[in-house]
Amino acid sequence: MKSAAPFVLVVCSALFCGAAIAAGEPPLYVGVLEDGQAFPGYHQFPILSAEPHVRIAFRKQGADWLPMDTNYADPTALEVANATYPSAVDWTVVFDGKAIGHISSRNPGPLHWFADLGVQIITTDLTNIPKISAGARQFEYTMGAAGSRPLLVVSRPNFLDPQHWRPTTLSAAEKALAIEALRKIVPRMPRCEQPETQATMVPYADNEIIFIKAYRSAANEVFFGERLDGKRSICGWFDDQHFFDYWFVLTAGHGLRPLGHGLMPMEAADLDNSGKSQWIFHSLRAEDSEGYELYYDDFSRLASFHWSEH
Repeated sequence: MKSAAPFVLVVCSALFCGAAIAAGEPPLYVGVLEDGQAFPGYHQFPILSAEPHVRIAFRKQGADWLPMDTNYADPTALEVANATYPSAVDWTVVFDGKAIGHISSRNPGPLHWFADLGVQIITTDLTNIPKISAGARQFEYTMGAAGSRPLLVVSRPNFLDPQHWRPTTLSAAEKALAIEALRKIVPRMPRCEQPETQATMVPYADNEIIFIKAYRSAANEVFFGERLDGKRSICGWFDDQHFFDYWFVLTAGHGLRPLGHGLMPMEAADLDNSGKSQWIFHSLRAEDSEGYELYYDDFSRLASFHWSEH
């Protein structure tokens, strides 16, 4: 009589199972190569205040992009947070539709600060880490601007931008739509006699709207950011939503749609080799919340990765 085959129990977490295992491939991760953030106050964060580092922000699961876990309520839970992150990753560094370098990173182990969530220590020789200084000051961190701009990293060599997104200017018709869209969100402007005093809501002119950036694809899809100029307001309130930068996307099939606020576009790339580009934005939502946003499926879907500094 043949003996029964041994019973094997396979246990896996949602983080590492799914499409990646079914396809026999390692999980697909996306992150950001961040500069060392040696700003006043950051000395307390042993990883952030050191050399350049990688922050893992997203993973692909089936057809979905998911943010890495940042939902830890207290420092005790934070100490085991990195158990859900990979032990080591090899990365392709992406900029402007090109691979500009390859680096490796490792899991630093237990964390002690929420600001270090997702951060991995780079094991590649620091002299081989790509850096781009141009445009760095457009990416504001909680404590100020970095010395070099954040760069997209992906755990597979997926770096092309098949939709060919490029900086652009809006046409007169597009500007009219943009102005109308902002006025729906910000119909009037607060005006104070002195800073931080009682405000009166007043009308504002079209030329008091500042257009921040705009990008256009080969298929003539456009997304852009705009904000209200606060010079005439003089209220000086901190974090006033009337003066946030608001972003919109304009497509032939879906018209004009809002994307959000507090964004700065980083990179467009076909991260999952699907034939369509995804967009990564840096996000600074408030005094104590920053992160990255990944828009995909023609800006119809969003994965959001955010952390706090404390």
